Amino acid sequence: MSCPNQGNGHDIVVSLRPPSLFTPLPACVGEGTGVRGFFLLLLLLTLLFSGGVLAQETAPSMSTDDLVNLDHLRFLTQPVTIDDTDMAIVHIYSEYPDYEWVDAAGEGLSAVDDVARAAVVYLWHYERTGDPELLELARRCLNFVLYMQVEDGEFYNFVYDAEGTINQRGSTSFKSLGWWAMRGLWALGEGVRVFDAVDSDYAGQLAEAYLRTEAALAATQTNYGDYNDVHGFRVPAWIPSSEPRIAAIGLLGLAAYQQARPNEATAALITQIADGIAEYRLGDHSTYPFGMHPALANAPGFWHDWGAHMTHGLVVAGMVMDRQDWIDSAAADANSFLLRQLAFERFRHIGVVPSRLEQIAYGTNQIVLTYKALYDATGDVQYARYAGLAASWYFGNNMAGVQMYFPESGRVYDGINGPASFRVNRNSGGESTIEGLMSLIALAEVPEALDYLYVSPAGGNGYVIVQAESGERVVGTPTYYSVTWTGEGYVSAGRYVGIGEGQRMRAAFELSPEQAEDDYLVYVAHMRQAANAGANLVQRAETPPLIDGSAADWSPDLPVLAAETSQQLLRGGGLWQGAEVDSHRVTLAWDDDNLYVLAQVRDPEHVQEFTLSTVWQGDTLWFYVTNAPDARRLSAKFTLSQTPDGPQAWDWVGTGFLPGATLAFEPGDGGYTYEAAIPWSALDIEAPTAGMEFGFEVGRGIGGSSFMDLTGRDPDVPSNLLTLMLAEPDMDLSGSAAPQVALDVRLNDGDSVILPETVSPDSDYFWLDLLTAEPVRLLAGENIIRYRYAGDEGENPGISKVDAFYIQPVTARRLLQHPDGRLITLTYNTLTGETAWTETEG
Repeated sequence: MSCPNQGNGHDIVVSLRPPSLFTPLPACVGEGTGVRGFFLLLLLLTLLFSGGVLAQETAPSMSTDDLVNLDHLRFLTQPVTIDDTDMAIVHIYSEYPDYEWVDAAGEGLSAVDDVARAAVVYLWHYERTGDPELLELARRCLNFVLYMQVEDGEFYNFVYDAEGTINQRGSTSFKSLGWWAMRGLWALGEGVRVFDAVDSDYAGQLAEAYLRTEAALAATQTNYGDYNDVHGFRVPAWIPSSEPRIAAIGLLGLAAYQQARPNEATAALITQIADGIAEYRLGDHSTYPFGMHPALANAPGFWHDWGAHMTHGLVVAGMVMDRQDWIDSAAADANSFLLRQLAFERFRHIGVVPSRLEQIAYGTNQIVLTYKALYDATGDVQYARYAGLAASWYFGNNMAGVQMYFPESGRVYDGINGPASFRVNRNSGGESTIEGLMSLIALAEVPEALDYLYVSPAGGNGYVIVQAESGERVVGTPTYYSVTWTGEGYVSAGRYVGIGEGQRMRAAFELSPEQAEDDYLVYVAHMRQAANAGANLVQRAETPPLIDGSAADWSPDLPVLAAETSQQLLRGGGLWQGAEVDSHRVTLAWDDDNLYVLAQVRDPEHVQEFTLSTVWQGDTLWFYVTNAPDARRLSAKFTLSQTPDGPQAWDWVGTGFLPGATLAFEPGDGGYTYEAAIPWSALDIEAPTAGMEFGFEVGRGIGGSSFMDLTGRDPDVPSNLLTLMLAEPDMDLSGSAAPQVALDVRLNDGDSVILPETVSPDSDYFWLDLLTAEPVRLLAGENIIRYRYAGDEGENPGISKVDAFYIQPVTARRLLQHPDGRLITLTYNTLTGETAWTETEG
């Protein structure tokens, strides 16, 4: 019953700061700041020459006893009393240079997202120190978590004020079993584990609340053992929320509770969730996605470091449940995919080309905790070293060369948006502070990790990214596309190029003599296209149907678009009870004036208590339209709802009633029917004619934060919509089959490589494919990539869609300088998986 896209975090606002020397970085094409960067630099120079140099903190040398400082977190934690109960809230933002509280405009004053994690920090540090004040702070935070829980085990997220007024309708605060609920579950599980030893009565209160959420989570596991086929990959369908990154946070809470109070029900739920996450690991050392656990069930090639506790959760659960296979799955990821971020460089996301911008502590922490947990599970000292190396990000070993955590104040800077000190966000909000402290508490008693906190970059190699759309046009005029998020990942630099019949391009990149000494693997980020692509037909109506909610005057021979399989769930697969309970079937027809819609919905109960722009909170049917199949924006987005005020068609683009639309609603046995006439003008389509194609999607929620649509993909991304074609009776449809598309790539004077692209069994998606089966040598100086269309030509040509070329040394090599003079060399062979860690005295 929810809107298909909900937020799950706070935006980074990058502050302007003075410049410093750049740290050594791999060659990377396409990260220039352009005009915007010029004005930033101009403003920066104005600040500097006007005496506006901004101060930054520095960290003195110190013992490990002084490493963890909770002073700033304590400052952000405000004691409050709500409903006669002592609680605490954690302020979300704290801004440079004064670091006073700043509230989140519109969202609220404080959130379970932060307070629950603060509780975990206070509990962990209490276990280290025995400080009773920390236990009391944890209790207050946990009381807030209890306050935000609903009887069904779900959670709200934000409160507007210190009196506890709950934000029940916000897109980052609605009642949910998603991000904030799983963080609440984690805090409750840790609370039971710690308070069992010091206050059993309070632990019992926490356990009651914990079990409510555990029961709600268990109720989503009705499809355990089912699988979805996504682009030919076998994906466990039962992963909660269809997001392993959310499920993994819940797994941490389950494991903490099971450690404290072992029982069969919790063990069974841990097993189900961990089995799904562990099995969903794809690729290997050289095959994309390089052995990672993807973040989303419907996006096999996507990983984002924010909240990506998949590997961490598997190791913790594996230790609690004595499941070596889960630990092995996490180790395989850590020894390949995560290791790339230590041996090459950190990135924020990959999907399908790595992007290093917008790094935050929220992403760093999960890497640190993964390697620390693997050290605990295996005793392998190399994992302790990796944990320390990952945590050195906090102390300046990052692309900006700026220290991010300051033990004398306990502040953690909010983020890094580029390879220079002025691109560091020196604010220090709740999330960054909490995540940084988690890392440092985890490592505080591990000298093998602490030894590497203050290493600094001393050299190494790196990959090159060549943007395909930035190449030179050799023959013909390609098509250029602008898009950022595809629904399954990010397009590198926000643009890609389409190369058609007879078109050729070339792109140049340079290597230094030192870089040219390495062997390379060459990959292309491109669109794998659907082999069965083709437009679905919408037949012309012989006579317009009467809009009365009845299907009696609709021909049974018209094509039907149906959402009735588990693979069509964008989120919330575990809530689905089958097509007989939850599904929708849509029949379309057209004439010169209208698009006619007959939508038959299976739903055990229709619940809609809202009207106008608030209908997203109840049962509603969402429609998405583009006026061309390759459109770059939605031309229409509207909902059909039966409200307390009657049927309403709401326009989410024009923010009002959908102009000229006629709507009827008819309840039935086990469901209901919407029937509508939608003027073409309301869809931003003029003069519809037979053969015209347009994009279309229709979906609905089935409970919680779930969403089910025709494609199972994000409908707010225009390229994800189905292609429909307006048809006439006896219309000639020859030549409408999908063309066979291929890309021809040649590197320098080497042989051409033909890459078939019409290979997807379901839908189009971007992927990173290896072009060179064997390592290649490149030239010092200029290297040339030539690429051209190599698919079907003539009456049915296609377009090859290319994002970028990813050119990567076979063996990653990173040199690090230790403060005591040691030179550390980390190497990782991305073909064999072999690694080496050597230290030489300086």
